[in-house]
Amino acid sequence: MNKPVLFIIPGACAFGSQLTLEWVKEPYQVGLTTPEIRASSQFRAINPAGKVGALKDGHNVVGENLAILLYLADKYQDKGICPATGTQERARVYQWLSYLSSTLHPAFGQVNFPGRFVPSELSEVFKQMALERLFAVLNYMNDSFNEHGLLVMDKPTIVEAQAYGLLRWSKGFHGSAPVVDINDFPKIKQFLERMESDMAVKNALLIEAGNAESIKDSQFAGYFTFD
Repeated sequence: MNKPVLFIIPGACAFGSQLTLEWVKEPYQVGLTTPEIRASSQFRAINPAGKVGALKDGHNVVGENLAILLYLADKYQDKGICPATGTQERARVYQWLSYLSSTLHPAFGQVNFPGRFVPSELSEVFKQMALERLFAVLNYMNDSFNEHGLLVMDKPTIVEAQAYGLLRWSKGFHGSAPVVDINDFPKIKQFLERMESDMAVKNALLIEAGNAESIKDSQFAGYFTFD
């Protein structure tokens, strides 16, 4: 593995790390994983937790999306993907990455997978309660975008990369019907539209879908597979 390899599940939460790798325009690979791959000894040697995202960068291995994003921010300090350490803007990066990981991500998970949390006979009641929580979280985020339509600065950072990777689920998860009406959150809708006009986002979406032959202006170096 001479190039960084990011292991992902298509459509899942590691998209922010993948988009960040697109933004820095340095060669990288993507490993598309299945439950069988994540259970394999080869993958567990990289991430014993059996989870994605997982980044293998030379001798360095990083698991958990928040950690991967901060690792990339430190490695590519000259790429403009994250404010400098010690600034108020950097503090907001920490705040938002924590919020996305601990609040937004679970809010979607509880709506989309109620069976993970309660018995089947309680799933509809639980899902309704989870939807109310998700609405509150999305309202908070909708009100938090700055005058530039972003969360931290006047240009996208690792925060916006991760925010897009999660907020896109508001339009449907893995082909399912939307659980909310995106028109109820106009600033989120505007943010998603802005991000989806970015060629790096278009490339990352194609790559995670296994359609890399259609990408443009990318340093993507191919799909990684275990021998």
